[in-house]
Amino acid sequence: MPAERTIGNYVLGPILGRGGMSEVYAAAHRFLGDPVAIKLLHAHVARTPGAAAAFLAEATRTRSIEHPNVVRVLDFGVDGDACYLVMERLAGESLAARLDRAGPLDEPALRALGAALADGLAAAHDRGIVHRDLKPANVVLAAVPKIVDFGIARELAAAGAKTTGSRVGTLAYMAPEQLAGGLVAPCVDVWALGVLLFEACTGALPFAELRDGLAPQLVDAAPRLGARASAALDALVAACLERDPRRRPASMRAIAAALRAHPSAERFTEDLGATTQVTDEAGAHVGAPRSAGLDRGAGAARVTEDLGLAASRLANEVDAHVGAAPRSEGLDRHAGAARVTEDLGVAASRMANEVDAHVGAAPRSAGLDRGAGAARVTEDLGL
Repeated sequence: MPAERTIGNYVLGPILGRGGMSEVYAAAHRFLGDPVAIKLLHAHVARTPGAAAAFLAEATRTRSIEHPNVVRVLDFGVDGDACYLVMERLAGESLAARLDRAGPLDEPALRALGAALADGLAAAHDRGIVHRDLKPANVVLAAVPKIVDFGIARELAAAGAKTTGSRVGTLAYMAPEQLAGGLVAPCVDVWALGVLLFEACTGALPFAELRDGLAPQLVDAAPRLGARASAALDALVAACLERDPRRRPASMRAIAAALRAHPSAERFTEDLGATTQVTDEAGAHVGAPRSAGLDRGAGAARVTEDLGLAASRLANEVDAHVGAAPRSEGLDRHAGAARVTEDLGVAASRMANEVDAHVGAAPRSAGLDRGAGAARVTEDLGL
């Protein structure tokens, strides 16, 4: 019989999940017997410079969000070369597993789930924290829904938003401004919640496949729920998936209120409205004028200043890969001018060095796999 494995004051039990950066175990306090879950960095990752500090930052961020819809962090420790994070153990399956097992949710269940997640994200935003990787795999359906894995969350700048220049997240759930410029702002979580609600309602992603190496959310309008949902829910999800972040719901609290309201389009319009309070930093990505839009006429698929990808002002690193054709052509996917590599963050072969470092670990076959974060565009791939 194998000897029990301990780390710090905890006895490790069976493994609950495994990613490229860490493993999660069921565990118990060796003296008190309290059941917990322990996230343990892989040994080779823990030896990487800065890994322990980043892991501690995740623990600190998550612990600062005290809300019933956010997983609680109980402890953090270092045992020899091992870094570990101790969380409450959640009894339940992930939303991804639930959708795979039983298919889409009905509207009452979807509204209740969405409102709970919006509440948890509102608490994170109140603490100046943007999750950046909300998806079904990071939602656990315990006694109440819980948002987990703040491993790539970032704190907001004093102005309420900032640009990192790196594309971090899971491709299918990434907002256009997050994908193009690495924007960190609450509007990217609003987009991701919209994707999650669409998927939980239909069983499919709104933007599921790359075309000619281009992420479709950069150029396509999101499909509508239509007859699969009430007019109010259809309008809400469509608002969350507006390419222009200024047109998305202004806050997670507004989304939660709309989801809890009587399902009528009029109520949605009165209570939610359009986002007008994106910070100056986000505004630099949004730009002007709204009427310009993303013109796909004649196959141009042009990214204008309306979306805030601001094609004429993108960072040099993005220009090198997106702006190879004359700027007036925008993102011409038909001519291949705006090809953001064959897999756009999934084993990209010609992205700038920074993007290669974040993307290169994922196999091309992963595609837009929502299952275990296979398409996660970050050095935390699969964490």
